[in-house]
Amino acid sequence: MNRRNVFWFTNIVGPLILLSYWRGVAAFDDPLVYWGEVPESMQSFIVPWMFVAAAGYLMMFQRFFFAWTENEVASLHWPGKTSDGKGVQRLFLLYAAFLLTSLVWIDLTRVYIEGPSTIKAIAIVVALATAGLASVGFGVLVWPARERLSGANLAVAGSLMLSIQCTWWDAIYWVLNFGF
Repeated sequence: MNRRNVFWFTNIVGPLILLSYWRGVAAFDDPLVYWGEVPESMQSFIVPWMFVAAAGYLMMFQRFFFAWTENEVASLHWPGKTSDGKGVQRLFLLYAAFLLTSLVWIDLTRVYIEGPSTIKAIAIVVALATAGLASVGFGVLVWPARERLSGANLAVAGSLMLSIQCTWWDAIYWVLNFGF
């Protein structure tokens, strides 16, 4: 596995996520149904965070694929561990967990809205929790490299920006307020 494979994976799955959102929004006459019981006042607060999260995603992406070398990315490791050259594999695992769950959550929600059930609600919660944990994971993976890699703090900040949306607003707040 090399960084180029991870790059192409992100650039293939990323647009598919946007297509899934388009398809999901087009599935209902009133796409606001996806907000469930989230108050309108909070919706107008959460939507701008989506753009903050996107900016954070791009900040990380720039570091992982353009600013750092293959060897620098391979040196990424979890806190308390030493570098073993498997940073690219760890990065791929995080991107796969983040992007694939982001790809399916809106379809899972559509299916739930069309016919609610406990198993469908659990699937949505698991998908959002996985995406949220992966968004945090990017920052955790980069954390030990803050003093070693140029711009690592930007990647950590980007992870934080993404995590506020994916972990707090999606996996926690939305889940608690959707109305399962």
